[in-house]
Amino acid sequence: MADSMIAVPYVCFSILMRSGRILDIDERFTEVLGYTEEDIKDGKISFKNLVPDVEYESLIQEFREQFIEKRYVCYQHELVSKDNHITKVVSFYRLENKLLDGHRVLRVSCAMPENLSE
Repeated sequence: MADSMIAVPYVCFSILMRSGRILDIDERFTEVLGYTEEDIKDGKISFKNLVPDVEYESLIQEFREQFIEKRYVCYQHELVSKDNHITKVVSFYRLENKLLDGHRVLRVSCAMPENLSE
């Protein structure tokens, strides 16, 4: 592969936009963040646990405004793992073309470049 293209680790998960409830996770999510399917099954772990320093209601309002014109948004932030380790990520949020119980679903992909700026 060309030197200008470097693969970076990432995790993927889906959330309900309104509540932040995590709907599904990939294997890397468990490897990197420590949360399992069992942890998210009962709804105790949500996006608010992963990104506690963010005012969720404000973020969702910002998402809604941006999703009027586009289906993707991108943010740099930190994720907090089950053992409270902090990982810097660049996250891509995609508004899915489906509803779950009348609520919008977001697909989240978080890349973890090694040299992410402070």
